[in-house]
Amino acid sequence: MHKVKILTCLITVFSCSIANADQSWYVINNYEGTIGNNPVHISIQNYDFGRGTNIEGSYYYDKYRSPIPLYGKKSSSSIELCEINNDKEYNDLIVEGKSYNPSICPFKLTDKGDVLYGVWQGKKKSLDVKLNRTISLNKYFLSESPTNLIEIPFWGQTNTHSFIGVYEKTENGVSINKVKVINKQSGAIIQVIDPQLHACNFGFYMTPIYQNIEKESDQSEVRLNCYSTSTDTSVIYRYNKINKSYVVVNKPGTKLMNAN
Repeated sequence: MHKVKILTCLITVFSCSIANADQSWYVINNYEGTIGNNPVHISIQNYDFGRGTNIEGSYYYDKYRSPIPLYGKKSSSSIELCEINNDKEYNDLIVEGKSYNPSICPFKLTDKGDVLYGVWQGKKKSLDVKLNRTISLNKYFLSESPTNLIEIPFWGQTNTHSFIGVYEKTENGVSINKVKVINKQSGAIIQVIDPQLHACNFGFYMTPIYQNIEKESDQSEVRLNCYSTSTDTSVIYRYNKINKSYVVVNKPGTKLMNAN
């Protein structure tokens, strides 16, 4: 599992209701654009993940709002990106970091700074791709924007909802205190979760930023990966059909609770 344990928030000195960290491995560019005629949002992280992978990302078609993990290779101005299509691929290529052949990736893009363009090549069709950069996160700083925030489509999701992290610019750097829960069908925000609750120092732990939330085997649950200096800790949220919202079913160091 990709993770880096270097959270610098001094929890012994003051309360970390806002998570801050040395997120120097978080160099992110967000884009909006089209694949064919389909509007999309794409987020790409630049980092040496090993095994020939120096970029990973997450993207979704605006129509479906289901984040798709990406991994690939960038060299000079060219980008090759593959998609994760199932749990086995996720485990093999993201968690285990197995080798792959980037030349077979469907995305073949040219990087012109603020614009990515190229093709998405499927088995039966080829679609033009054009993406415009909207905002960047580099070390402690967000590029200038009216909102001073960058939205990260986490890989973790349930059958009906996706989870978008809101990383905001503050006086002390970049923090995350909001995760928007999105209804995939309607696009509505059904809930905003504070991920720092329940003793979870959240948002700057897993090496791919998109892996800070992962899905569970129970299709109604997601796992928030929390910073820890020893054993892995997490907080699991499960959808409650009665309340029509996500509730915590465990806290670090506790057994799962029944939230049905």
